[in-house]
Amino acid sequence: MVFDTERLIIREFKDEDIDLIFDINNDPECIKFNGWNSMSLHECHEVLEKWIQQYSKNPNSGVFCIESKHDNSKIGMAFIVKTKTYGEFEIGFRLRRIQWDKGFAKEVTRGFLNYSKYVLIANSLIAEVYTENIRSRNIFKKLGFEESSHPDGENGLIYRFEL
Repeated sequence: MVFDTERLIIREFKDEDIDLIFDINNDPECIKFNGWNSMSLHECHEVLEKWIQQYSKNPNSGVFCIESKHDNSKIGMAFIVKTKTYGEFEIGFRLRRIQWDKGFAKEVTRGFLNYSKYVLIANSLIAEVYTENIRSRNIFKKLGFEESSHPDGENGLIYRFEL
C-alpha cells in the first residue's frame, strides 16, 4: 500500500489489475479528456507493465490503483510523478464511470496532498486539466488549488497547490 484514506487504498498496480486499465481506457466518457483514443488489451498490458517496472526506478511515485476499503473493488487509477521543477509533482486520476460523483477523486487528491508533503517532502503539486473538464476543475478549486492558464497555450489549465 502506498497510502490510504478513509474509504480508499492507493496501492501499486499488479498484473491482475488489467481489467481496470482496459475498462477505463475503453469507456468514451472516461477518456474524453485524455487526448488519446481507446486502447487494445495488448496496449493496456504494455502500459501496465511499464508502470509496474517504474516502481523500482522511482520509488514512492508513479501510477497507482485506487481500491475500496469496503469491498476491495477497483475504483480507478491515480498518479503522482515528479516534474522538471525541483520539489514539484504532478497528480491526476481516472475513475470507472460507475464510481463518479461519490467523492473518490476529491478523497484521493486530499490523500496526495498529505502524501506529497510528508512522504515525498514536495514543495508543490500541479494538475493539468482540460478547460472543458468541469468535474476535475471543481475538485481542485474546492481543495484550494490556484488556477492559471497552461504555459504551452494548450486547451487547458494548470492547478497548483503550494505545500
